[in-house]
Amino acid sequence: MTQTTVPPPIQSSQQVAVSERRRLARELHDGAIQEVLAAGLAIDLCLADVPSGSDVQARMADARRLIASALRRLRSSLQSLREGADAPDEELPELLRHLQARHCAPQLDVGVEVTGTPVPLPAAVRRSLFQAARECVFNAAVHGGAARVVIRLSYGHGAVALCVADDGSGKLKTLRKIIRGGVPGAGGGYHTGLADIAARAEEMGCTLRADRSDLGGIAVHVLLPLPAAPVTASSTQGETRG
Repeated sequence: MTQTTVPPPIQSSQQVAVSERRRLARELHDGAIQEVLAAGLAIDLCLADVPSGSDVQARMADARRLIASALRRLRSSLQSLREGADAPDEELPELLRHLQARHCAPQLDVGVEVTGTPVPLPAAVRRSLFQAARECVFNAAVHGGAARVVIRLSYGHGAVALCVADDGSGKLKTLRKIIRGGVPGAGGGYHTGLADIAARAEEMGCTLRADRSDLGGIAVHVLLPLPAAPVTASSTQGETRG
């Protein structure tokens, strides 16, 4: 009896794209990122043996900053590949409210406050701000031991401002160092996600800073300037008549 060979099912273009994104993400995670991370660790070890204040130390410190910047960008690209077409595509306030309902720690009290008139944002920007909020909530719960987090989103004055404040015991000095890109190889166990946030903020033209929050813990602020509204002929005529 002749056996009939069944051909493999034909993948759709979307399935092929998803498969390719996953392959690239694996290669990026297992290859380039690990090599850059190893280079950062090697420089950290060498810096410990270099005389303080020497020219060699200054050059190595510059190299470490470059490696930290490259690592942040690679991790940001990795996150984008992993999200792909399955990333959430709702407006930012709705995304944050979903995070409020389904976050990582059931014992954590998460609140969302939205002020101002929401404006539409590009999908990539919405996803990046959502990821920043999610990572901050995760850090507050897992690493800061927080019991309460408030996500504050405000629109106005030509910008969108996102603040994630907690009542935990996070290390502000360490967080600020990570944001500056000064921790390429070590960072207390939670530097990776925050480094990704820093990379995304830089790519979007945001400013990112960490302060003490009014709840007693850490407050991470992301400020995104919005492009100025175009001046139309009708608005110009109205101003002239006024």
